[in-house]
Amino acid sequence: MFSFGVPSMRAPTSLLLAHHHSMAAASFLFLTMLATTSSIDGASEISNGTCIPAERAALLSFKAGITSDPHNRLASWREGRHDCCQWSGVTCSIRTGHVVKLDLCNTSPTLGPGPGEDFFHAFEVHSLRGEVSSSLLALRSNLRYLDLRLNVVLGDGMAMPGFLGSLRSLTYLALSDTGFRGRVPPQLGNMTRLVHLDMGNLLCPQLYSGDISWLVNLRSLENLYMENVNLSRVVHWIHTVNALPNLVVLILSSCGLHMSNDLSSLLYNNLTVLEELDLSRNSLNNTFASLNWLWHATSIKSLDLRRCDLSGTFPDQLGNLTLLETFDISYNNIKGMIPGKLQKLCNLSSLSLGGNNIGGDIRQVIERIPSCSWKNFRELNLNDANISGTTLQFVSNLTTLSILDASGNQLSGSMPMEIGTLTNLTRLDLWYNNLSGEILEDHFAGLMNLKYIDLSDNNVELIIDSNWVPPFNLHVAKFTSCNLGPRFPKWLQWLKVTTGLSISNIGLVGRIPDWFWTTFSDIQWLDISLNQLCGELPLSLEYMSVIELSMHTNLLTGLIPKLPRTIVLLDLSRNSLSGFASSSFQTPDLQVVVLFSNSINGTIPTWICGLRKLQVLDLSNNLLSGALPDCGGEVLKSQNRSSSNSSRVNSKSSLALEITTLLLSNNSLSSGFPVFLRQCPSLIFLDLVQNKFTGELPGWISEVMPGLVVLLLSSNKFFGRIPIEIMELHHVRILDLSNNKFSRGMQQFLENMKALTSTIAANNTLFANPFAEMYSGFYMGLSYDSFSVLIKGQVLEYRENTLYLMSIDLSCNCLTGEIPEELISLVGLINLNLSSNFFSGNIPNKIGNLRSLESLDLSKNKLSGGIPHGLTDLTYLSYLNMSYNNLSGRIPSGHQLDILKADDPASMYIGNPYLCGHPVPRQCPGPSEDSPTNEDSARWHEDGLSQMDFLLGSIVGSVAGTWMVFCVLLFTKRWRYAYFRLLDELYDRMYVISVVTWRKWFRSTGVN
Repeated sequence: MFSFGVPSMRAPTSLLLAHHHSMAAASFLFLTMLATTSSIDGASEISNGTCIPAERAALLSFKAGITSDPHNRLASWREGRHDCCQWSGVTCSIRTGHVVKLDLCNTSPTLGPGPGEDFFHAFEVHSLRGEVSSSLLALRSNLRYLDLRLNVVLGDGMAMPGFLGSLRSLTYLALSDTGFRGRVPPQLGNMTRLVHLDMGNLLCPQLYSGDISWLVNLRSLENLYMENVNLSRVVHWIHTVNALPNLVVLILSSCGLHMSNDLSSLLYNNLTVLEELDLSRNSLNNTFASLNWLWHATSIKSLDLRRCDLSGTFPDQLGNLTLLETFDISYNNIKGMIPGKLQKLCNLSSLSLGGNNIGGDIRQVIERIPSCSWKNFRELNLNDANISGTTLQFVSNLTTLSILDASGNQLSGSMPMEIGTLTNLTRLDLWYNNLSGEILEDHFAGLMNLKYIDLSDNNVELIIDSNWVPPFNLHVAKFTSCNLGPRFPKWLQWLKVTTGLSISNIGLVGRIPDWFWTTFSDIQWLDISLNQLCGELPLSLEYMSVIELSMHTNLLTGLIPKLPRTIVLLDLSRNSLSGFASSSFQTPDLQVVVLFSNSINGTIPTWICGLRKLQVLDLSNNLLSGALPDCGGEVLKSQNRSSSNSSRVNSKSSLALEITTLLLSNNSLSSGFPVFLRQCPSLIFLDLVQNKFTGELPGWISEVMPGLVVLLLSSNKFFGRIPIEIMELHHVRILDLSNNKFSRGMQQFLENMKALTSTIAANNTLFANPFAEMYSGFYMGLSYDSFSVLIKGQVLEYRENTLYLMSIDLSCNCLTGEIPEELISLVGLINLNLSSNFFSGNIPNKIGNLRSLESLDLSKNKLSGGIPHGLTDLTYLSYLNMSYNNLSGRIPSGHQLDILKADDPASMYIGNPYLCGHPVPRQCPGPSEDSPTNEDSARWHEDGLSQMDFLLGSIVGSVAGTWMVFCVLLFTKRWRYAYFRLLDELYDRMYVISVVTWRKWFRSTGVN
């Protein structure tokens, strides 16, 4: 099911703005003091009502370095207005006229990104761009406050200027998300008056520092924000921050920090006034109890340790943090129930334990929450915590609860009525549990503040009167896989949902009522898929504001309506829709169109060419015919004519589309290889399987679409030679040209297919997974679509696991010649199918180098010679077919070959009458050892030298030993006499033993 990201992605916007607003609030006191300080510093200087000319010139010089100001925030900064104290963002001292504050924070996109935008883009379109001029140094004696936050392209990838460290009067410096990259300049340590330093990077993390010892100089620092600054090379980070005695807020999330081994060397805790600590998303890789320095920071009110790779159990020392209000340790490796020694944490109001193995009953968890905090407790997150229990009624003890998230657990039983007494509840998330029973109107009676509800994937039935009017106005409502049907619930029209509604798979039958579309006209995402809804859709939905619309797997008929301009994602797959209601769609932000498995007929409409943001287009398994639109007009046609005899074409075009995934299989599309594709330079996944395309493949494929990862052209009518340019697709992992009429030999230069020459699945491609598209930060894989691959003798369906398949299928063509030796360089291949062609010659000797092969099919060709013994090295092989060739000699055995197709192993070699040995009936002449094959000959040439050396050494040794004995006996008389005397004695003994034995034997048998 598609994930709907809009509501969740709004949270970071609010957090981001709240973060910046909180910093502004935190500095309010500093600003109040600035005027006083300025008046003291400049007591001898009286303001004449305008700013200082030198400072005005400095500001104009700063503006000159700004190359782009999209919203004219600096429009008032001009020569004609002499009083720069009246300029936007400039604040001067009342007494002296000196500039004391420069606030250029980009707060324009307060509502977050628009349709199809990400957060970076939302701020980018309002951002200043250019250079932070050193003219600011003219203000250094009096400037106290400098805020450049969220101007995400201001730095434009340049290094953060070190001259900022010379602004020594600054008490407030905010540079978060300003687009600077590279090393954080240590000169910042010169600003010894700093109280507030913010250089965090939520949107564009490109800063790093290997040494933060310069922070020690900032003894007045109270607020330090460095989230997403790479500090992975910093070892003694805790010692550095411990040297800041006035630190109140410390934000070091996602910095790559690791736990140093010398924490025990902290002789004292200097963080005596620290109230907020955020170390989330760092790989601390240690036990929770080992954070000894933390248990002495008893002033902490907010502690965030999410995703820190902490393990073990909850330490009892956690009870020392008696002022703690907010505690988040979600998604670590903590096991066991929270300790009972938290009863002194009477200020606790927010507890997040999700993503750990807490275990136990939810009643136990609630009992461990300090009872003295219940009257102020507002947030409890227990998602994915392995918590069970048959009732939620104990939650009602937390009367002030605002957020309850117990999703992804094993809660069972029915929903208690007491849940309706939580009048402050704004979010109720019980998704993916084992809850059952009925949910009535009374369950919601007191939830007048509810904004978010998710009861999805529980076995509950909502029994609510059609005339019921909910007491709340929801932002998000999710009832996926609950039972609300079969009639369309009328009470939904009173929900007033503004952000998202999911009523997929709830058992709805029949037509969608007319009021539904008007009631939810302002909704952002809507999912009513996996029901049995029938009938036609309205001819136009242009009046809606929906961004994501999913109605797949229903019984809808008729035409696809005119879509809202705001739409980004459309999924109407697996219905019976027949076409489009309009010949033109005005949907400039549309990115994903999924319409597979319908009855859409006719040609692909030309308005596709106008969807400049389109990334995914899936029209597979329909009734489409004709050619694809060329999308290039006369310009593209003339370019095509002028380059018809050349394989080199300019892949860039002002008409280029952003399509990365194009799925058109199982239609009746025709014409040559589509010219449309020349306008798709970003294409990663191309599926034209089972159509009527014909002609030769053009040579411009690799140049126009260099990032192709999956190329599926099987079951068409392509002919001619496979162009050599196909081998230039460096990223291709799956190449399927089967069931066509390609002829002549298999191309050389196979080693240029770089992705297949490695055994690493995730090669350096444009996207790691060609099935994965990103929208609003959420995975949007084509989870309901798939493509078929003939592998291991059967047709298998592949979806998101496409990433791990590396395959070449050239079967069922008219290819001739030998299989090139270069094939052995493709060591990443998992599937190789060359069957049903006219390949001749020998199987490559070193085919055993393809160690990753799981399926190999060379059947129905004209291959001859022996089967290389190297096949025994293919230890992953689970399917082999060598049938119907002219192979001869002994069949190699060993390893995987002995267990393949255990029910009928001989079928792998049938149709090769000159093969012998197990498992075919024909016995091989001579010894049972394998006859030398081509591979054996190769091995003999490789190893023969060492074998010959051994044989020659044996012969030489024997001859040398014999001659040594002969020479000793020849020239040493005493040794010669002794040798022959020994022989005589040995002869006499043997004679006596033989005579005695002979007589005893005849005497025992009675022979005289």
